[in-house]
Amino acid sequence: MVLLVASDTHGHADRLLTAVSRVRPAALLFLGDGLSDLSVLPSELPVRAVRGNCDFFGREFPTCRLEVFGQTRIFLTHGHTLGVKSGPEHALAAALSENADILLYGHTHIPFEKNLLPGTEIFCNGRMEKLTRPLLILCPGSLGEPRNGAPSFATLTLRPDGILPGFGEL
Repeated sequence: MVLLVASDTHGHADRLLTAVSRVRPAALLFLGDGLSDLSVLPSELPVRAVRGNCDFFGREFPTCRLEVFGQTRIFLTHGHTLGVKSGPEHALAAALSENADILLYGHTHIPFEKNLLPGTEIFCNGRMEKLTRPLLILCPGSLGEPRNGAPSFATLTLRPDGILPGFGEL
């Protein structure tokens, strides 16, 4: 199963539609700042979304949520309420509290990927902890206002033997 991860479209709905057309995902995971841009998408495309700091409507969307696809638990957040511009530590703590396999965030407009392996020591909730299972941290960058390069998105390919992350640019 391939999932499209997008964030921070900021009125560039055409770019979101282009990414959907290119990837042809099973679902879209949208990380905020452009909820109104979702209106251009095909109605049959499943969308899971969170609200960002520039989403002035859509209060029915949470700022964080957990989604489960098969056996994979994915924590979605825009990240502004968790301080991701200073680093993903608070978002990581929130994802770990939900037993997530993947942490997805936006807000920084900069693509980022990091795989944390079991045994990795992290500073979480005011103390050092060792991970007991792998965790993928991923930010797709921005389709609307990239900070370093072309408009970008990410993909997650969920397979029985693991999770394959990827990035794309427009």
